[in-house]
Amino acid sequence: MSVTGESLRRFLLRWSGVAVFLAAWEVAPRLDWIDPYFVPPFSTVLREAGVMFRDGTLGMHLVVSLWRAVAGLLTAILIGMPVGFLLGRRLVGVEQALRPILTVLSQVNPFSLLPVFLLFFGIGETAKVAVVSWVSLWPVMSFTITATRNVDPAQIRTALSMGISRLDLYCKVVLPAALPTIFTGMRVGAGLTFLILVAAEMLGSSAGLGYLVHNSAMNYLIPRIYAGATFIVVLGFLLNRLLLHVERRLSGVWEAGAFVTGPAGPAGAARLPGPAVSVAALGAVLIFIVFGGLEVSRINREAASYPSEALKHFGHIGQPVDR
Repeated sequence: MSVTGESLRRFLLRWSGVAVFLAAWEVAPRLDWIDPYFVPPFSTVLREAGVMFRDGTLGMHLVVSLWRAVAGLLTAILIGMPVGFLLGRRLVGVEQALRPILTVLSQVNPFSLLPVFLLFFGIGETAKVAVVSWVSLWPVMSFTITATRNVDPAQIRTALSMGISRLDLYCKVVLPAALPTIFTGMRVGAGLTFLILVAAEMLGSSAGLGYLVHNSAMNYLIPRIYAGATFIVVLGFLLNRLLLHVERRLSGVWEAGAFVTGPAGPAGAARLPGPAVSVAALGAVLIFIVFGGLEVSRINREAASYPSEALKHFGHIGQPVDR
C-alpha cells in the first residue's frame, strides 16, 4: 500500500467514530428515537451556529473565550515552567518539603474555588483569567518538575566533562530532554482550561461560550446550547492540537539534545526555526493577547453601559424554538 493510501486509511479510521456520532446525532431526533426538542438534529445546530456567525454573535463569544483561555494558560506556563524547573533541578529539598501542600492544592476541586476568586478579584476579567491560570498551573508545574528531574544523568555528566557552562547545560541538555513531558503538562492544562472557563463564564459574565450556553439554557434556546457546547469542544481540541504540533516541530531538539538556530550548526545537531520565525510566532501571540484584551474590554464596557442593547446583541432576546 502506498504512503498516501496508508495515510488516508489512518485518517478515515481516526475520524470514523466522530462521523458515526454525528450521523447518529442527525438521525436519532428525526426518527423520534429521542425528543428533537431537547436534542435537535446536528443540522439544526449547524444552522443556528450559522445564524450567530452571520450576525457576529458567535465570533464575539469565540474571541472572548479564546482570549481568556490563552491568557490563563500562558500565565500558568510563564509561572509553572520556571518554578517547576527550579524545584526539579535546583531546589530539590524545597520541593520535597512542599510536596504535600502542593499535592493538596492541585487536588482541590476548581469549581469550589470560583467563589473565592470572585471574592478576591471581583467579577471582572482578572478573576476569570486567575481561575484558569490556577487550574492550568498544577499540571504544567508538576510535569516540569518530573521532566527536569528525570533527565538522563549520563547526558549531564557527558556535557559537564566537555566543559559546558551551567546555563548551556540547562538550555542545551536539560530543557530539550524535558520538553516532551513539559508539553504533555501543557496539553493537560489546556484541557482543564476550557473545563473551568465554562463555569467561570457562567458567573458574572456578559460574553463567552460558557455565558452563551448558560444564557441560552435560561431562555430555552436549545439549538444555541448545543452550538455553544460544540464550539467549546472544538476550541479545546484545536488548542491541544496546536500544542501537539509545536511539540512535534521541536522533536528534533530533544532527540539530538542540543539547540541550534539558523542554518549553521554542527552535523547531526537539532535545528530550530531561525530567530525571525520565533519572533514572528511570539509576536502573533502577543498581538492576539493585546488586541483580544482590548476587544474583551470593549465588550464588557458595552454590556455595562448599554444593558438593553447588550442583552439583544449578546443573545438574551431570541425567537422561541418550535417544538
